[in-house]
Amino acid sequence: MEFLDEGKRQVWTTLEIAKLTVSAFTPLAVAAVAFQVTKATKRLEARQWMNQKLIEKRIALLSEALSDLNDLHCYFAWVGNWKELSPRDILHRKRSLDRLFYANRPFFQSMTIEAYGNYSGELFKTYSAPGRNAKLRTAAASRHGKRSEAYGDGWDPQWNAYFVSEVDRTEPERLAAAYDVLLRQFAAEVGQSDTRGDGAT
Repeated sequence: MEFLDEGKRQVWTTLEIAKLTVSAFTPLAVAAVAFQVTKATKRLEARQWMNQKLIEKRIALLSEALSDLNDLHCYFAWVGNWKELSPRDILHRKRSLDRLFYANRPFFQSMTIEAYGNYSGELFKTYSAPGRNAKLRTAAASRHGKRSEAYGDGWDPQWNAYFVSEVDRTEPERLAAAYDVLLRQFAAEVGQSDTRGDGAT
């Protein structure tokens, strides 16, 4: 009997030790879980904050770009304010946009830079000759009128050389399609899944 009582005491003591151990470690386990949850929450918040700041940066850059892009679209589509722009104005806008997109590459998705490059390639023929300006893949005259006459007395006859020959011109449909792709990619940059690139008038 005494042997049985001793065995019961040992079992009881072991159980008590186990209970004490569990009760001692429970707060530590809860604290460890809470720490991990807090850490994960902070990481998520930091990621969300960074994403928000990135979107804000993209919005600022795209807002800066849209005016020049609209001018390019109007000039090549012969709509809107094209009569107010000279070939030199158009090249100035191209250079400004090139700087904006390529200097800020880290802030954009690679598809956006690619879409911009494709659209710019439809508008301009580059590297035509060493030290020469890019040429405009449009005509100096069309059924819409003559650019020299529409621009007025300030037209420089040397600007006629800024336009490519007919074989290198881009069809309006190709320009519109490339512009639409670019605008859709802009929408994706700021979290919009769809947009219509209907252009300006």
